[in-house]
Amino acid sequence: MSISFTVLSANGAPVETIEVEPRHAVLGGFSARSAEERQRHIDELRQIGIEPPARVPAFWAVSRWLLTTAGDIEVQGDRTSGEVEYALIAHEGRTFVAVASDQTDRHFEQYSIPRSKQLCQKVLSREVVVLEEVIDRWDGISLTSEISADGQIWHDYQRATLEALLDPGALVRGACGDEALPDGTVLLSGTVPLVDGVTRYLPHFRAELAIPHFATPLRLTYNVSILPDEPSEAATA
Repeated sequence: MSISFTVLSANGAPVETIEVEPRHAVLGGFSARSAEERQRHIDELRQIGIEPPARVPAFWAVSRWLLTTAGDIEVQGDRTSGEVEYALIAHEGRTFVAVASDQTDRHFEQYSIPRSKQLCQKVLSREVVVLEEVIDRWDGISLTSEISADGQIWHDYQRATLEALLDPGALVRGACGDEALPDGTVLLSGTVPLVDGVTRYLPHFRAELAIPHFATPLRLTYNVSILPDEPSEAATA
């Protein structure tokens, strides 16, 4: 399994294409820097019956096969939703930054957070930037997401700067217990609260990570299709 990414420069030009073979996928959660922001996220999840883990921030290993840059994903239930995050990708001695979405089944999350994380793919932007080229402006980077029922009319869903989340160093130490992210690891940061605190289950999701003084934001857009509950006639023939 390999995933192709285009590395962008500050002026938005493609610098190179890298082929990453993920060895580990790790999801961060409840990773706000401040206790107040962390509690906001806990409160909105409690509204839909989800309790936080005993210790936060938390980190869960998931199958690397869940990682994708596809524009369409399929899910089993009608209560899944995306959440915008930043992702760190360790590849051949360098670390790259992508925008990501941790699509999650909220129904199963009521019973087991780690198992619910295994039920949906995790979408990454096709474009990335080099971490060391943006780290000096990190807290000013904006992270936003929007949702849509029809793919035409979009509504603000999440909006924050990366000052709200653990910085890359703290995130890596929390996830790996080390200063360096192991090569081949894709680490998602955990998300920021919703603009109105209400989780919505809509089929179209898009997200953006905009870096000050960079010409082109990192973007992703994907559509969610719900697989039928009942087997088809062909499947049972």
